Amino acid sequence: MRKKSRNLLTYLLVLVFTLGSFTTTALSASDTSSEEDVNASEEKVVSLKEVYEDHFLIGNIVNPWDLEDSSADKYEFMKYHFNTLTPENATKPDSLWDDSTGNPSFSQADDMLAQVNEDGFSTKGHTLVWHNQSEDWPPSGQNYTEARESLERYISTVAGHYSEGTHKLDGWDVINEAMRDNPENPTDWRNALRSGINPTERAAKWFEAYADGGNGWDYIYDAFLFAREADPDATLYYNDFNDEELPNKAIAIASMVNELNERYANEHPEANGRKLIEGIGIQGHYNTRLNVDNLEEVIKIYKETGAELSITELDVQINGVSDDNPPTEEQFEEQAEMYAKLFSLYKKYSDYIDRVTFWGVDDNSTWRSDGYPLPFDGDREPKEAYWAIINPEAYLGLDEEAPELTSFEFDGEVFDMAGKTEFDVNVPKDVSNVDFSAANVVHEYSDDDVDVSVTLNPESGTVSDGEPAEATVEIAWTESPNISTTYTINFGHMTAEWENDQNYPDTGYRSTVNIRFSDGETEPELFQAFYNQDDGKLAKLNSKQFQSLPKHTSDTFTINTDSSIDSEDLEPLMLNKSLRDQNGASIIPTRVTDLSTPESYYKLAKTIESGSTYIVVSDSGHALTNMNEEPVPPSEKRGLASTPVTIDDDVIVEPEVIQDNTRFIFDEKSSPDPGSYTSENGYTGHTMLSLVHGGLVAPSIMYRDFSDDDTVALRTDSTIANSDLDRAVWFNTGVDSDTGETTLFSHTESSNETYALHGNEDGFVSQRVGSLEDDAAPRVKLYEYVSDYLTVDSVSPSATVESHKGNENRLTVNVTELYSDGSTEDFTEEILISNNAADIYHVGPYKVYVDTKGNDKIRESYIVWD
Repeated sequence: MRKKSRNLLTYLLVLVFTLGSFTTTALSASDTSSEEDVNASEEKVVSLKEVYEDHFLIGNIVNPWDLEDSSADKYEFMKYHFNTLTPENATKPDSLWDDSTGNPSFSQADDMLAQVNEDGFSTKGHTLVWHNQSEDWPPSGQNYTEARESLERYISTVAGHYSEGTHKLDGWDVINEAMRDNPENPTDWRNALRSGINPTERAAKWFEAYADGGNGWDYIYDAFLFAREADPDATLYYNDFNDEELPNKAIAIASMVNELNERYANEHPEANGRKLIEGIGIQGHYNTRLNVDNLEEVIKIYKETGAELSITELDVQINGVSDDNPPTEEQFEEQAEMYAKLFSLYKKYSDYIDRVTFWGVDDNSTWRSDGYPLPFDGDREPKEAYWAIINPEAYLGLDEEAPELTSFEFDGEVFDMAGKTEFDVNVPKDVSNVDFSAANVVHEYSDDDVDVSVTLNPESGTVSDGEPAEATVEIAWTESPNISTTYTINFGHMTAEWENDQNYPDTGYRSTVNIRFSDGETEPELFQAFYNQDDGKLAKLNSKQFQSLPKHTSDTFTINTDSSIDSEDLEPLMLNKSLRDQNGASIIPTRVTDLSTPESYYKLAKTIESGSTYIVVSDSGHALTNMNEEPVPPSEKRGLASTPVTIDDDVIVEPEVIQDNTRFIFDEKSSPDPGSYTSENGYTGHTMLSLVHGGLVAPSIMYRDFSDDDTVALRTDSTIANSDLDRAVWFNTGVDSDTGETTLFSHTESSNETYALHGNEDGFVSQRVGSLEDDAAPRVKLYEYVSDYLTVDSVSPSATVESHKGNENRLTVNVTELYSDGSTEDFTEEILISNNAADIYHVGPYKVYVDTKGNDKIRESYIVWD
């Protein structure tokens, strides 16, 4: 049964095209109208590239054997549907140059590319630099200098070879999958990269080699620079996966792209504004539980870099299926609906998307064949997903374009929509409530044809510092309320938020702040004041003034020392970093950082929040680790590994480097068979996902294996069907407010099975339990990543002067800081001065202007901000 039937509009679309010989017989469905049955009895299959010719290129992968006579039908099929091709393996390092001491072997790839170029395809090389399928690059044991020479030799040779001739490539995935999957501090992209030690599995050999005598992260810039020099015409891409589960990875990638493009612009003015990293590739290895809203947020993050985007390796795996357990019709429909949502989203952002490339021609020619991931089956017949792709809006029941607003008004200003659906609006500091309703929005339709609703959160429209009000505006057709456009308008006071500091040889000690809801007038000035903890003496003072931002906008501002500060030199220091306006008024409270302790760490959690990442630690002091262990006592069931951790004062202090495979994302999810463990009874279920290998590639969410034994294996190496999610939804007994202990368990009511997560030095399994309250063995604690800091609530200068001898007086200047926890700290300086002196004095991290009058009077004293 097709709950999203292919309707008449879909078939009319098909008839528009002049088609070749590709036809298929439509599936029958009990809910398909007779009119549709007539039109769909013998449907011609429209070319995908023609459907999307006004939006983006449609691509696929190609292998040398695809051009052999035995594959002639397949290649004709590829020519019919696709207009851009990416070599699946033929241009990877192991294929082109598997022995760094020998010579490259280009002939097979050359012949393939010459043919597809002659046939009119555009071509993208994949990939110059990768931690996988690159066995001999870099050659083992190389240091920074040697590795840089090897990187230049490889890229200049390979990219140079494919820069001209019949085998010329139009672009390259220069670097593939360089980022860790869930970095804690995403704007610190250097620390977000795969290194030689994190993750321990699939580490980055180029980073490791560069780090021996240089900066590990510099291989990224060098690779793009060498590629640009070798092939000036090629479009250069950074390509990665699993950037859609959480925004962190996408933020890290965007931060890297922005910074390296800025560096290139400064170092190479002859580029005349051309970017070094011109494209960002979103691989798109998905399954049918993808949150498309998350993907849209990622696209928004990437498009702000100014780089073009491509979906480079698209497939949508069906969960819980295999060759022995093929999908049901309902599962094929679920896959089709996901493809429809994806292509509807891609069309929405087609101004930024250059191409959408499928990673496989059909379900038999894909690396994920057991997941039936593509729109064509093993015989290259269209699946339900194909019909969803050629007209996604119709498939989703959105048969006509949604109505849109043209503008809205607030506080006397008019904001044009211009295709945008999200806005930030500055609210003056003296305004604490916003009044916004349907009367504030403008559209071009008759009021009888559309309905406009406005929802304020909070309902009162209250705005306070750091707490904006959000207006959700929806405009829908009166007769088709499901066809609508939703807008989000945020109203806020100008605010700022600190990022975590960075301290690298190529950045200096960098402090960064993000300003949002600019008032259009404030000229921000950043300050770094380093001072000694023991005596409060100022060690270094930095300041940097910026121009005001346009009203309602956001931006990021940084200040840094000329060079990095060695860790041993940091330990005795405190840092006050502040952000002030042109009048010296504080924009946000000054943050105080003790540089002898980590700014962020994993601390015992007392709540479980959906979308957050936790480390799960057993009562034996071992962290759940996403790595298969075999066997796991007592029943020799394969389970997951464990990592010993050291905890001091509810903080994880060892290991120093927290591996990605010990960190699990908890996402709220309903169980299909929960019994009494429901939200009505106070229980919330979560899936647990570690992204160390890429959550939507392999492994998947953690679940207990199918078994009725007392000890059951934990699995993350395959997907699980929606109907079996009772084995993947983990409830908890509540987090003890004193100890932080809880029990994580899954429950299947139909078989009356309850299994708790249990771990020790041998690994983790799921263990059958009777009473959750009485069994202490499966108790665990969760640790979350936090930043702990103080802010300065107020600064109070004071001064006294007394006679010393002759014309000299003793001036005592004091500054008192009041901190956010109620504590205070005093900074004091004593200076011998002449009568009636007026000057600026350094007192701790501050500069204080003091004007004396006579021998015993203070005319005035105040903090100087400049």
